[in-house]
Amino acid sequence: MRRLLPLLLTTGFRLAVWCLLTADLSRLNLLIGLVVSLLLPRAHSRPLPLPALLRALGRSLLAVPQAYLEALRLIFGREPVEQETSEVTTDGAIPLLVFLDVFRITLTPFTIVLGLEDGGRRYRIHSLTPGPRRGDQTP
Repeated sequence: MRRLLPLLLTTGFRLAVWCLLTADLSRLNLLIGLVVSLLLPRAHSRPLPLPALLRALGRSLLAVPQAYLEALRLIFGREPVEQETSEVTTDGAIPLLVFLDVFRITLTPFTIVLGLEDGGRRYRIHSLTPGPRRGDQTP
């Protein structure tokens, strides 16, 4: 049972990617995708800590509506201002958590991860944010 869950998750993910790439949900295509997803080699890694994984998945799912709100603010808002910030990484040793962090950060419009700093414990992030209102600027 312990090996079945990772097998089902990876096979399901690969099959979903197959369906997105082929844009065909016919039975034959699903069968081909299932065979391909089962024949591809699997990566062997250490077990994922479930609380950290659930937290990273939740943050990634919440990033989608936040990205839409930020896009609307940038479209209808003021002139954007460049900004560089940093954010703490979740766990740099687990590639899936690093991927989910970078995905969440770069999903927002005009935001990109520039790299790691502080010995790999923080992401350096470049972003555009709505600037100050015209009346708020000091001469």
